[in-house]
Amino acid sequence: MITATVRDETRRARPCRAAFLSFVIVALTMAPAGAQPYAIGSTTISFVDDSRGGRVIATEVYYPADTGGSGVPVGGAPGLLYPVVCFGHGYQLTVDKYDFVWQGLVPEGYIVALPKTGGELFPSHLEFGKDLAFVIDALRSAGGDPASPFYQRVAPEAAVMGHSMGGGASFLAAKENPTITAIANFAAAETNPSAIEAAPFVSAPALVFAGSYDCVTPPPSNQVPMYGALASGCKTYVSITGASHCQFAESSVLCSLGEGGCPSPAVSRAQQQAIAMGLLGPWLDYHLKGDTNGFREFQDQLATRTDITHTEDCDVTGIPADSGGAPGVATVVVSPNPFNPSASIRFDLLAAARVRLVIYDLEGKTVTTLADGRLSAGPHTYFWDGRNDTGDALPSGVYFFRLEADGASTAGKLTLLR
Repeated sequence: MITATVRDETRRARPCRAAFLSFVIVALTMAPAGAQPYAIGSTTISFVDDSRGGRVIATEVYYPADTGGSGVPVGGAPGLLYPVVCFGHGYQLTVDKYDFVWQGLVPEGYIVALPKTGGELFPSHLEFGKDLAFVIDALRSAGGDPASPFYQRVAPEAAVMGHSMGGGASFLAAKENPTITAIANFAAAETNPSAIEAAPFVSAPALVFAGSYDCVTPPPSNQVPMYGALASGCKTYVSITGASHCQFAESSVLCSLGEGGCPSPAVSRAQQQAIAMGLLGPWLDYHLKGDTNGFREFQDQLATRTDITHTEDCDVTGIPADSGGAPGVATVVVSPNPFNPSASIRFDLLAAARVRLVIYDLEGKTVTTLADGRLSAGPHTYFWDGRNDTGDALPSGVYFFRLEADGASTAGKLTLLR
C-alpha cells in the first residue's frame, strides 16, 4: 500500500543559476519553433512506505505549471500526462545542489522528484535505492488518486537518476523496480550492495555520464564497469572531457574536500552541467515521451560534439524514422553487427528522396560516404568494408552511420572487429 501526505509549504522555485542559464541557451537553440516552456510548480510530499515499517520519504517535487510557485495547480491541458524523473543526491549533498536538473526538465514537461532521505553519516545505499523506486510508484499512484493534485497528470513512463551515491543507488532502484522505463546518472559511485552487481539485472535504456577528471569515483572502477554490466537493450556512456566529479552538482565544501589532489577541471561548472543537460533532455524525450526528434538530436550530438567522448550499444533494427510529411526512412537493419570484413546497411524509403549515408568515427569525424544522391522509393542496400574514403583499413572499434532522406534522418552504431 502506498500512502502519502502533502505538507503545505511556501517553498518557491529558486532563482536560475549560471548553470541553468547556460542550459536554457543551449536548449532554446535546439527547441522547435513555437515551443512554449512551462512554469515551475513545487511542493513537498512525505511518502510513507508501509512495506518498510512506515518509512517516511520526504521528497521535493517540481512539476509543470501555468503559473510558477509553491502549491500551484499542475499546468497544461487537462489530462496531459507528464513523465516522472526521480533523482538521488550524492553523499552528504542536499537536494538543493541539483536545482539545475529540475530547472532544466520541468519546463519541458517532466515531474522531477528529489527524495531527501539518505542524508545520514552512514546511509543505507539499499534503502535509498528503494526510496527512489518507491517514490516513482507513489507518484504513479497519485496520478490515479482523485484526492491528489497530480490526479490524471502522471504518465506511466518514469526514469530514475542520481549523482555519485545517488547514481549508484539508481542502479539499485532500477533492479528493485523493473517497471522503471529508463535510467541515467552523473558520476555514479559504487555502492553497498554493489551497483555494478545490480547492473546485469537492469534492462531499461541507460545513459551513464562520467567526468574524465573525476578522481572521487574514477570511471575505470565505477561508471565503466557499471556500463559494461548493464543488460540494457540500448545504453550510452558519455565522458565529458575535462569534467570533474563535484561539478555535476552545485558547489559544496565537503565535495570539494573530497576532490583534494584531483586535477583542476578543464570546464566550468556551468559548462559541465549544460553539456550533461543538453544531452539528457533529448534522450529523455525519446525514451519517456517517444519523441523521435529527441532520438535524432541525441545521436546528432553524439556524432558532432567535440567536448565529449562516448560509446553506445544499441540494437539498430527498426531505428525510429522521421515523420511529419517529409519522405522518411521506414526501417534500417545492419547485418552482421559486429562485423568482419563487411556489413550491410539495408533500409526502406517511404518515397523517392535525396539520400546521404555517411559513416562516422567516435570523434564524429566523417570516415566515408556510402550514398549521396536521389534514390527511388523501396528497399536499398549498401555495404561498408571498414575502410575510409582513401581505402585505408580502419582499426577495430565502434563507428556510427547517419542516414538522411530529404531532411529526415536516423542514426545507429556499427562495431568493427578485425
